[in-house]
Amino acid sequence: MELDLRNVEPEYRHRLVLENFDKLKEGEELTVIANHYPSHLIQLLSGHVEKYKVEQTENGDFVLRLTKKKGETNKVIISHISEFRKTGEVFTPIPVLRKDEYGVILVFFKPGQYIPIHAPDSDLIFYVLQGQGKVTVGNKEYEVRDGSIVIVPKGIKRGVKADTYMEALHIVVPSPSPEDHEKVMGAAKKGIAEVNLKQ
Repeated sequence: MELDLRNVEPEYRHRLVLENFDKLKEGEELTVIANHYPSHLIQLLSGHVEKYKVEQTENGDFVLRLTKKKGETNKVIISHISEFRKTGEVFTPIPVLRKDEYGVILVFFKPGQYIPIHAPDSDLIFYVLQGQGKVTVGNKEYEVRDGSIVIVPKGIKRGVKADTYMEALHIVVPSPSPEDHEKVMGAAKKGIAEVNLKQ
């Protein structure tokens, strides 16, 4: 099955992909064509895919191929950060695993990139693997560096900005909704520092 999202309005893209992915049988493949790197789709579906592959075309579009997972989804994952390392035009979240109950994400920042301030319905554990930056929690700003651990309960405003190249492990419980994820990514792309997820 193939979906071309290039001419689909952004607010309908996630829902369209999720609906069609649900129709697949185990082991079947969904091909998605997008005009930007589809990290958000990989994140949304990471707990449900056996494997995925992203290729960039000569005209700059991206082709994502997702194979629906077979059988039991509770399996051991052993991996290394070097397998995920990637940066883009805004902060780049790459999922290690996403389930409805929780998400494990590696986040890569170039200097100056940021996660907009927002207050999701998810607890956050943020562990800085490399680099330096600032974390906003509520109305306070904190310096973070290699080895810093930040834990923020759900409903409290939080945001991150990298001063240097930065890598972090980002664990959220439960995983954010597709709509909240799209709002945060959309705000970052537009240069918006803070987003209200309730609007």
